[in-house]
Amino acid sequence: MKWKVVLDRLKKIRPTRLVILLFFVISNTFAWFIYATKIDNDVSVHVRSWNVMFQAGENQITEDIPLVIDSIYPGMDDYLYEIDAYNNSEVSAILSYEILEANIMGTQYMTTIGRAALGEEANQDDITSDELEDILENNFPFSISISTSNSIINLGDGKETYSISVIWPYEQSDDETDTYWGTRAAYFKESNPTLPSISLKIKIIITQNEAG
Repeated sequence: MKWKVVLDRLKKIRPTRLVILLFFVISNTFAWFIYATKIDNDVSVHVRSWNVMFQAGENQITEDIPLVIDSIYPGMDDYLYEIDAYNNSEVSAILSYEILEANIMGTQYMTTIGRAALGEEANQDDITSDELEDILENNFPFSISISTSNSIINLGDGKETYSISVIWPYEQSDDETDTYWGTRAAYFKESNPTLPSISLKIKIIITQNEAG
């Protein structure tokens, strides 16, 4: 009998109200992860919000972030991907990250932590996250860098940001290196039009600050 009453009431709900109701249900389901993209002054900026909520018995939150960049070239617009972390808990937290793997124009770099995350045994060519970060920052004419705005995110509406940037200035001092990598980047894209020039997999980590 109760079901009949509920069904009769649902029939009286206007379709527009039902759509609005479903929208709020779906929105609340995905409230933790909010995505937004904006373009400002020809600089590609991607901003993502991440709400951090520590639960009883949980002192660490992690997430793997896949990042792909379709094509790169000397003088390209600076690329910036930001992840805003909001701390809504009652304790402060520590921000850190680890690079799991990277692919630069077909060359694969795997870290020991990345290999472990795949459940595979370590390979002799695997490197540490710090070693890969140094390679990404210094071994190419373009620089891929990862940073946090602060190592601590305050409690109660605190906010800090993870930033991943790719910068390739035009006409650097080493024209030969620019020419080599610029030609290689163009050839890779021509030979692999559906593959990104750069792909990264980064684990962002937020750990409860035991000191408070």
